[in-house]
Amino acid sequence: MEQRRLGNSDVLVSVIGLGTWEMSGAFWGAADDEESVRVVHRALELGVTLIDTAEMYGEGHSEEVLGRALAGRRDQVVLASKVAPDHLDPSAIEAALEGSLARLGTDHLDVYFIHWPSLEFPIGPAMEKLEQLRAQGRIRAIGVSNFSVPRLQEAGRHGVVDVLQPPYNALWREIEAEILPYCREHGIGVMPYSGLAQGLLTGTLRPDTAFAEGDRRQTTVLFQPGTYERALAAVERLRPIAERYGRSLPQLAIAWLTSRTGVSSPLLGARTVAEIEDNVAGVGWTIEPDDLVAIDKATLPVWEEIKEQGDMFGYWVRARAAHPH
Repeated sequence: MEQRRLGNSDVLVSVIGLGTWEMSGAFWGAADDEESVRVVHRALELGVTLIDTAEMYGEGHSEEVLGRALAGRRDQVVLASKVAPDHLDPSAIEAALEGSLARLGTDHLDVYFIHWPSLEFPIGPAMEKLEQLRAQGRIRAIGVSNFSVPRLQEAGRHGVVDVLQPPYNALWREIEAEILPYCREHGIGVMPYSGLAQGLLTGTLRPDTAFAEGDRRQTTVLFQPGTYERALAAVERLRPIAERYGRSLPQLAIAWLTSRTGVSSPLLGARTVAEIEDNVAGVGWTIEPDDLVAIDKATLPVWEEIKEQGDMFGYWVRARAAHPH
């Protein structure tokens, strides 16, 4: 599988990565831990070297499952995790890292992300602590997730940001206007999450889909009434394009994402072995220019209608309510 460098760092990753939020048993509904372990093993067999997790995913459960799956296999993986925004006090960062390392069964992370910016803790001391951890060899690269250009600039005044992890897919295009060009200009890798738009781009959802208990996708912007139906209609317009290539809709979405200039390695969730196998078949082929135009024509109107609604998860609405000053 093609390898790509994360920005200006020395970290090389597979062209797609495995995201493990769905393995947490939280937000997405219940998870089958044994199948999750099989997914990780199959990903490694297929050449996926990048695996991403976070302490916030199921209060550490995703990291614990991943630690089980990687026992005896740590040297095959570029391993990334994230510190929660309420742990951005420097002393809390170190404790959070220790917890993640213990759950993952390793002595270092290849990439350590700040999961969300914080309204409570300044970024300067947090970045300085991360640089200390890098100097100690406990992390190899520093990342930030869900950061705007001004926040990237502020973080960069206190350390080196190697990689950004933003939401990005054909239906959610926030980074195209300013963030992606900024990262290209400054040598910052881009590791997008939500590459399949929380499942919308798989073509498996319908207007009457009944979501499982614990599945909270309907709280997010793309799943709101009206937007959800328009997104599903857009995805149906993509189906003939995928069929012309003999590909599935997820494979079309993945090929589109990996073709975007400046994108390093998209993260894609997989709940089953069949899903990781389908995802891997999304790389190694090319979408023709005319079809890229057709994909834009189908999907851009959805983004244009929602781009002023804030972040995908409503995080900032909740954060500002908790810290009004």
